[in-house]
Amino acid sequence: MAELTARVPLVMKFGGSAFTELKGFTRVARYAARRRADGERPLIVVVSAMSGTTGRLRRLLDSLAPDPPADAAAMLLTSGETVSVALLAAALDAEGVAARPLSAAETGLLADRLSDRAHLHRADPGPLRSALYGSDGDGCRVVVVPGGQAADPAGRTVMLGRNSSDLSAVALAGALDAAVCELYSDVPGVCTADPYLVPGARTLDRIGYAGLRRMSRHGAKVVHDSAVDWAERTGVRLHCRPFPWAAAQGAGTLVGPGGPSAAAVIVHQTDEVWRFRTPSERRRAADALHTRDVRTTAVDTRSGAYLVTPREPGAPQGPLAAARLHDDLCLITALGEDGAADHLLVRRTDAEREARRCHDVLHPPGSRPSTGTPPGAKSRSPHSSVLVADPAASPLPPDA
Repeated sequence: MAELTARVPLVMKFGGSAFTELKGFTRVARYAARRRADGERPLIVVVSAMSGTTGRLRRLLDSLAPDPPADAAAMLLTSGETVSVALLAAALDAEGVAARPLSAAETGLLADRLSDRAHLHRADPGPLRSALYGSDGDGCRVVVVPGGQAADPAGRTVMLGRNSSDLSAVALAGALDAAVCELYSDVPGVCTADPYLVPGARTLDRIGYAGLRRMSRHGAKVVHDSAVDWAERTGVRLHCRPFPWAAAQGAGTLVGPGGPSAAAVIVHQTDEVWRFRTPSERRRAADALHTRDVRTTAVDTRSGAYLVTPREPGAPQGPLAAARLHDDLCLITALGEDGAADHLLVRRTDAEREARRCHDVLHPPGSRPSTGTPPGAKSRSPHSSVLVADPAASPLPPDA
């Protein structure tokens, strides 16, 4: 039994915030090496692009072509994770750990549909087992995997959507019978609000699959909702942990079956607010966006019918062409423990204050210790321009 347990890999995913500086790769490599040595287990490390990289690449692509082919978009936008895979594998080697960097086609993750918004439908454990153990037990036993990527039926790399590294990690954990998948980010776990905006936010010790999925589908950037679905289907428990906030082994939030729900406040900072002339116009736009797997939230106020969407390149030329963009507005969603969701449109300049007020209603101050103030503001890696300079800072000349 001990030998069998030793062959079940430890699966860890690190978001882009772990790599805001180059020394972040060294920090992750040293931590991963220690965890592997402590447990004497094979190791799968799933990585995201350096913080800010995918956004820079997206802006570059938009400046060149407003509606690029999906396969071209996927080829460009997945290059950020490729850089992270290579740099972490090199950092592990520098720490004396032989690690094999894998491409999407070598992971066994298989997807279909559009190249830049593909749907993961299978996780084949064969390729990863071969990479970890080898045919004669002489495999590498440490692999580094690009998050948010898979292979289509032709073997080409496709994207699983933005912020889907969680899905990659959970799918691989399920395929290889790992009981737990560890997800590391720049927050202390699953919180009742973004602690960068709401200092009084609480970190949840436990939450159920259903509760976490509800938060994600209402726009909380905690764990990708498709990753929660996959975890529940395969029986993988999630451990959402801070890195490098705390070294305590039990820090963070455990996610699993039968766990509680939670009241939470979500600030849709990066979403766009569109106003329509009539509710029927809004309904048609929402239906068209849903066919593209774009999440939307309808909000009615005395001033009109609004639709809140993720920031989608080229969207005004599509279903949102008849709507007016309101950059001055921001959506706040308050989720009650009873499942109710209240949506509030506020001026963007008032969003933090309103979020704190809503949170105080759901979680009165003093009822439970808060998470505490995060270590500074969220930041983008100065090395995220390793592939290309930010086109917003250096636009293409008209005749270039």
